[in-house]
Amino acid sequence: MTARRYARDIIRLHDRLSYRRLPQELRGDPLSLVEDPVGALITVTGRDSQFPSRYLKGMLGFRLAQYLRLDWISADAVHRAAAFHEPLPHSPVENIHTVTLCVRTGKIRGYVGLACSADPESLPLDSACRTPFPTEAAHRIDLLARYARPGLGTHQAFEFKRFLRDQTMPRDEQHARVPWHLMLGIGEALLALGDGVRVVLGDAKEHVALRHLRLVGFDLHVVEGTSPYLCPSDPMAPIYRQTVVAKPFAAPVPADIGWYRDVVRSYLDGTSDLASWQAVITTLAARRTSTGQRPDPARGGAGT
Repeated sequence: MTARRYARDIIRLHDRLSYRRLPQELRGDPLSLVEDPVGALITVTGRDSQFPSRYLKGMLGFRLAQYLRLDWISADAVHRAAAFHEPLPHSPVENIHTVTLCVRTGKIRGYVGLACSADPESLPLDSACRTPFPTEAAHRIDLLARYARPGLGTHQAFEFKRFLRDQTMPRDEQHARVPWHLMLGIGEALLALGDGVRVVLGDAKEHVALRHLRLVGFDLHVVEGTSPYLCPSDPMAPIYRQTVVAKPFAAPVPADIGWYRDVVRSYLDGTSDLASWQAVITTLAARRTSTGQRPDPARGGAGT
């Protein structure tokens, strides 16, 4: 009972916070900035060090509050730790954060992250000494060895984390636009980072993040039939106790990600000839069908 009350307090705390000045207070140029007058949304993408501490803690707090709402994290563990945000990053390479804000209220409406490897030094993707990413550890699989090639290391692989939309949002036009903002922010960050990110991985549900990733050009290698598990003492253990379990995936960054970026951005900024989201989705899906399985840039040759 005490833990549940603490969880409700944390959720209420983060519901009250506003991040209206975050875009102006980001340090340096963002990896992506998406302004959307129609949706009254603005999306910012940057590295760990670009976000002032209070904003970084706020985004990590949004992640925690949404997971508490969904019962995907242990309220008991959060209460024992007296946590009000997820742990701050202490990584050898900077993580990437994309956050979507409501222009009118300054509230966070969506978030997705790209988390780096825990290896102090970059190792080959098929190295027996590399540290598994959290998705690999939970599903007890190796997602990266298939992409191994000379010159490609673990510091160029990033894990998708917390593809989230505010659970309190009404199902209106803004609600529909948030996932596309997140995908666009990540896509533009990948373009800006170039060879800094070559392979992505993670786990997600078929009709949520996996659908969006396929639509924006990722040729996903999805592993079916795993039985993910975290020990009961892990705060994140509840996320793998759901009826529909996330599937692990990996993919090289698409060589033509710029084309997909242009289609989504033009619709969000009002310059597209496409008249509806269904037209956008149809256009994206048609591109994927017409190109078939694209060459794998992580291997420098044919896809696998």
